[in-house]
Amino acid sequence: MLKLKGMKRLICLIISLLTAISITVCSKSNITVYAPDGAPALSLYKAMDTVSGVDFKIVGSETIETVVTGRDMVADVCILPLDSASRLIGDGSNYQMLGAVTHGNFYFLSKDGEINEDNLSSLVGKTIGVLQLKKVPGLTFKAVLDSFEIPYVEISNVSLKQQDKVNLIAINKTEVCSSGADVYLVPSPMADIKENATSYSVVGSLHELYSDSGFIQAVVVAKKSVITSNINKVKEIISCIKGVESLLLQESVEKICLTIENNLESGLTPSFNKNNLTSTSISRANIKFISAKNCKAEVLEFLQKIKAVEPSAVKDVSDEFFYQGEL
Repeated sequence: MLKLKGMKRLICLIISLLTAISITVCSKSNITVYAPDGAPALSLYKAMDTVSGVDFKIVGSETIETVVTGRDMVADVCILPLDSASRLIGDGSNYQMLGAVTHGNFYFLSKDGEINEDNLSSLVGKTIGVLQLKKVPGLTFKAVLDSFEIPYVEISNVSLKQQDKVNLIAINKTEVCSSGADVYLVPSPMADIKENATSYSVVGSLHELYSDSGFIQAVVVAKKSVITSNINKVKEIISCIKGVESLLLQESVEKICLTIENNLESGLTPSFNKNNLTSTSISRANIKFISAKNCKAEVLEFLQKIKAVEPSAVKDVSDEFFYQGEL
């Protein structure tokens, strides 16, 4: 009888050990995907809703760089601004770019007429309030002005504007449509909200001024080790990003917002909610996946244009940075 009880205890111990090992193996097989709140989070909607064995984490844009740096490099897959990707992982030693995800979502708000390449010079003498003036949006706008040979200057106060230049002033979120600038350059959905709540209207977009296809604002990258060991799961995630815009336009706003909130960093207020997520804001997010091998030339050209404006903002990327496989 004692031997039987001992055998039962041994069997239970073995089962417990096997269960623990199984749980450990399963947790290690999970892929962790990070993305900043906003359009990148929207791009992951279908993946968050349907892909199993993946931990999705939507975090603040100010912390996204930390998940691909440091000793741990906690992100297996990550959506990053292209400038950050070039500076942090552009050598291709640890991460590779799988493709472009968003292609510009900054819009001009004004009480006057349309802003396009034919009348861009009409901004001379005016003050443009730019959200993220020192980052990609502001640097891209400067690159556009340079391409049209339109002079510009940064000013600290609207009273200091110069009549022979486009006057650029950095603004924060609370100053949009209230700082005294003539025009504001801000992202969707903020542009959509202000258009509905103020006398300002969306009169043009930065990406259309840059080119017919926009500019590559955010890219999806993956650890080389994960690409090697779990390419099928990586492909499943990318498959969900492809064509997600059309799905977003069909799904209920409540379901989309709840899916994002369920994967949101604790304490973070999402950019999109049931009050501002509309067909217009979804379209203005400008989400479209293009594989790295099909947009390599575009990436290199954009980085050079930004580098000409501000050399420290980006770094040259290696050929190894671009994943060349099929997705």
